[in-house]
Amino acid sequence: MACEIIKPDRILKELGELWVDTAKPEAGAGDEGLLRACSMTLVSFVDDEEDSMALGETLALLMREHPSRSIVVRFREGEDFLESRVLAQCWKPFGHRQQICCEQVELTATMNHLQDVASIVGPLAVPDLPRLILLRSARIVRAGALRKILPLGDKIIVDSSRAGAPGFGELGALLDSGHIAGDLAWTRITELRALVAHLLGETVPKAITIEYAGREAGPETRYLEAWLAGGLPQTLVRLQGSGGDGSGVPAVIRIDDTTVIRPGAGCAEVEIGQMKQHASLGAGKDDELLNAELKIVVHDPVFERALNRITA
Repeated sequence: MACEIIKPDRILKELGELWVDTAKPEAGAGDEGLLRACSMTLVSFVDDEEDSMALGETLALLMREHPSRSIVVRFREGEDFLESRVLAQCWKPFGHRQQICCEQVELTATMNHLQDVASIVGPLAVPDLPRLILLRSARIVRAGALRKILPLGDKIIVDSSRAGAPGFGELGALLDSGHIAGDLAWTRITELRALVAHLLGETVPKAITIEYAGREAGPETRYLEAWLAGGLPQTLVRLQGSGGDGSGVPAVIRIDDTTVIRPGAGCAEVEIGQMKQHASLGAGKDDELLNAELKIVVHDPVFERALNRITA
């Protein structure tokens, strides 16, 4: 049985009808109205196995700071499936009576409809506003189809610490071809990098050792090493794994024999000589990391230098 043909014009018409219905006051409610808000188009590619409730909560939180036309594309197992629906994400800011609403389009498809999905998503982008892609679909990466979705966005955001995400080589290739890329593994160490820079000041240490738990350094550890080595060419920057089980994230940072940093959940313990203190770090939640990345719609030279150092 052939799938129903889905055209962008039909979805745009459904969005228009959705706003008409949403704007109608409910029986017994005051005429408070709603504000239709949009600052970008955010296209999320995910696999159908992903927790839809968790993703929905993340996108709903993002809407508070980055109201957007959200397009969620879910790829599922099977041979021939493609369907769509539209809905509104609304919230009422604290102390306000008027609702703020953003629109969301959801597409569910099998991988054989990837080209159809691309032809649908492209015309749905809001004109003259940034277009960002959140790639969380391992199916797209396994199929080697990354370049098929790149024309749909001005920037692609991945999380290289997730299973099935593009590797450093693929991200480096995107930079080489002129695309803007972001990696939540890099964003995850932003506050840790700021702490290290603050503690170093103008000092140029002889050696920095980054210890991690596990057999292999994770993306966050690799980024931290590349950032330090690039910024401190006279310093010996080395990695040291504990072996055994572990995710490979930075566990201890030793600066010469004077300073030890132990990053943890939400804070870091800093030991300088006999003195110990704590510094707060971000919790690293998905919505917080994405909020930071969505603010950057141009090339990030610091991130790109670190990534190029890893792939060189």
